[in-house]
Amino acid sequence: MKKILLFHGGKIQPYRISVYNYLHIYLKKFGYCLTVVSEGCQPFFELSVNFPSIEISFSLLSLMKLISAYDPFANILFINHRERYYYPLLIYLKGSGKKTITWTHGINLQNKQDKLSRMAHHIEHFLCDRIILYSEDIKKYLLRSHRHKSFVANNTLNLADYIPQREKKREILDLYNISTGKNIVYSGRIDLRKRIFDLLKAFELIKVKDVGLIIIGPDENGILKGKIRQESNIFYLGPIYGRSALDVLSASDICCIPGAVGLGIVDSMYCGLPLVTENVDHGPEIMYFKDGVNGFMVPKGDVVALTEKLSQLLTDDDLREKLSRNARAEILTRGHIDNLCAGFLACLKSLES
Repeated sequence: MKKILLFHGGKIQPYRISVYNYLHIYLKKFGYCLTVVSEGCQPFFELSVNFPSIEISFSLLSLMKLISAYDPFANILFINHRERYYYPLLIYLKGSGKKTITWTHGINLQNKQDKLSRMAHHIEHFLCDRIILYSEDIKKYLLRSHRHKSFVANNTLNLADYIPQREKKREILDLYNISTGKNIVYSGRIDLRKRIFDLLKAFELIKVKDVGLIIIGPDENGILKGKIRQESNIFYLGPIYGRSALDVLSASDICCIPGAVGLGIVDSMYCGLPLVTENVDHGPEIMYFKDGVNGFMVPKGDVVALTEKLSQLLTDDDLREKLSRNARAEILTRGHIDNLCAGFLACLKSLES
């Protein structure tokens, strides 16, 4: 078995635990033993860690000692390049001839014009032997001289063990005292990049009766404070994770994330929800979205257009069901976790030649 170290900067999020569990089993079938190095896991009681793991405090010295002692076939770096130890670590790995892979967006997708940031990423790519990208589309941001050593592992979630609970819709909604017949759901961190205020404005303009807006996610900065009235059919459920969050999505009808779509698109489309969003700088996961096929995209900040598309999906059941089927099919194919794993495998195999 060839030993692989995957360095996950900081604590591992619950959704990554499930991904690493699956990736470990997948790679093992091809002769690779994946060990994840991190600073621990975020607390989450639904999942157990089934992959080999090492917990340490990340520093240049601690990482160098571990790599030297473990002597892996390859090192996969999933670390923010703003960490002070990161570039010295890359130089150490390059100088010692150790095979190195960076798992990356390629550039800062929320600030593509930042020349200093782009230069930092180009240096990172130069120092690594291989690059694993979140999607095919972001390969265009690499320097041409680096594209030949890049591989794509479609960024996604491990949802293989969850079956959407559509038939339990009313039962699930009743758990959260949601009485409305049809519901728009927003799922994700509450921050300004997500443009949630556009959604709140659009919801006020919707004339369709018996419609609710469900909001799931942590509001660490109090952005929603004072913005939601009890009688407004807006239900803020706070941070909900795992199967509970998927159940709420399954019981909803439409997902709306106006800005900066990320992995939330995978959860929602897997549960059969069409997505309505705006034309902004999204994360690479927007690759799963097809305008008019599994959702709608409106101009940035166009609340009237946002209202119109949401209203159309709420009133046209046939259209909503069609887009719903397309959304789920997209995640069951291109968004399946086997595609992520296949990208890692192809990258590792290329290092053997």
